Amino acid sequence: MIAETSYQTDRIQSELVSFPRQGRGRIAAFIDRVPDGSAGRPWVVMAPKYGETKKNNLQLAYLLAANGLNVLRFDLTNHVGESDGRMEDFTIPGAVVDLRACLDFLEQGHGVSGVVVVSSSLSSRFAIRAAVLDPRIKKLICIVGVVNLQATLREVYQEDIFGTFLEGRHWGVTDILGFDINGVTFLSTAVQERLHDAVGTAEDIARLRIPLVYFYAERDTWVNYEEVRRVLGSNPCCLLLPIRGAMHEVRENPRAAEGVFQQVVWSCLTTEPFPAVGVKLNVPDARLVLQQNRLERERLKRHQPATEPEEEFWANYLTKFSLLEKSNDYRAYLELVGRLCGPLRPGALVLDAGCGNGLFGLWVLREVLERLPATVLPPVYVGLDLTVPGLVDASSRHLAVCQHHAARKARPAALHPGLAYGLTDFEQLAPDQLPPVRLPFADDCFDVICCSLVLSYLKRPQTLLAELRRVLRPGGSLVVSSMKPFCDMSVIYRDFISQQVTAQDVEGARNLLRAAGTIKLKEEKGYYAFFYEEELRTLAQEAGLQVVAAHRSLGDQANVIKAVK
Repeated sequence: MIAETSYQTDRIQSELVSFPRQGRGRIAAFIDRVPDGSAGRPWVVMAPKYGETKKNNLQLAYLLAANGLNVLRFDLTNHVGESDGRMEDFTIPGAVVDLRACLDFLEQGHGVSGVVVVSSSLSSRFAIRAAVLDPRIKKLICIVGVVNLQATLREVYQEDIFGTFLEGRHWGVTDILGFDINGVTFLSTAVQERLHDAVGTAEDIARLRIPLVYFYAERDTWVNYEEVRRVLGSNPCCLLLPIRGAMHEVRENPRAAEGVFQQVVWSCLTTEPFPAVGVKLNVPDARLVLQQNRLERERLKRHQPATEPEEEFWANYLTKFSLLEKSNDYRAYLELVGRLCGPLRPGALVLDAGCGNGLFGLWVLREVLERLPATVLPPVYVGLDLTVPGLVDASSRHLAVCQHHAARKARPAALHPGLAYGLTDFEQLAPDQLPPVRLPFADDCFDVICCSLVLSYLKRPQTLLAELRRVLRPGGSLVVSSMKPFCDMSVIYRDFISQQVTAQDVEGARNLLRAAGTIKLKEEKGYYAFFYEEELRTLAQEAGLQVVAAHRSLGDQANVIKAVK
């Protein structure tokens, strides 16, 4: 059983360390622990997920430290984060070397002869190999671990990347799960070391002589449970545990993440089964976690500063985002947003704050042109956005719809909706300065305002919400949405791929998934912030709005609220 020991959870300290790896390069890492008496406590090494940094393991690391464990969490080399090397040169065998370098550091610098390794997703594959090679790993914990990278990539890309490589295709610089990687080096080294398929993983599992605790997500779209069971099931050292209601990105479901984090701590401290009731773990001081998160976020910004202006980034992103018009998940999302906006009254003024390439505007036009009587005074639609390409695309789409209906003569041209567009940087809003910088509209003028998936990308979202409240008429509707923290885009991607789309659409979906990975990395650095439902509610209430409805949509990955003045 876990000893009932009280640790001072408000005294967890994080020490930044750096050490060499075999070959060349240095690894950056943090040691998290309660300093008093830490010398005799067990050690846990946390491997980062592919495409993430040591910062993403902060919450679990502090929970481990609060319960009497010393934690080393590190950045991989040739990867995102603070360790040496370029992401383009990342390989799985190189990650094995990185993990073993952490063990060298702990042994030589701290006298540590045995550790528990915690890994997740693709990092579990190189952790399994390291556990086979290195007796200093005494227990391995895998959270939604990839056991067949070839199959996972085939699910993502609808193409057998490893298979075509083995048949002689030259991949060059290739997008691998959202990052440009030297395809020849990545694929060839994985194949040479038998790290790419289920057969190689099964061979490694058969050689394991230490406990392996594997948590599988019930709704995982990238990893097949039956294959996991076949690969791990023959070794009695392996224990498979379910994560109820979770997808591959476990943190997408806060309750599931909390439950698995508790079980990870338990598994690091004991060999006994996790009890259904009665577990009392120390919880780290939330202020410490937030403080350390801010510190590491600023370090990441300095180490990997943004090289692309926001206008350019979003202009490029919108060329990929238009594909979502074909997605059933996105169509359902737009229908929800439309229903929350309510029936458009004759002559209504509609503001699309952050219109992008005009997908919500298309909903407005179809609502008017296909559902409202031809004799009813049409609404006026106003679209605002940061980028010229987005506005050009939006206006072109909207005019095409109007021209199509005009050709059918279903509605007199004079009764077509009014259309207006404005180039606007919401970051420049400053209503309290002199002279004030505001939205170019009078108070109480808009009947309906939609702010779809915009607030997360602003440094001061509350300023925009306050301005939207100002220009919303009493009784009007404001609909605001945000992707969830740790949103899992795999479900939207898989739903779209299952719609019998064209090969061109599949390629476009890959590009969109890649762009989503870039946004996720910018979120980690603190440039963006996604919101839980309660956080959206709080932002709206602080702006003087009353929230009257809240929903989940877009493959269950977006929070949507309706507010009134």
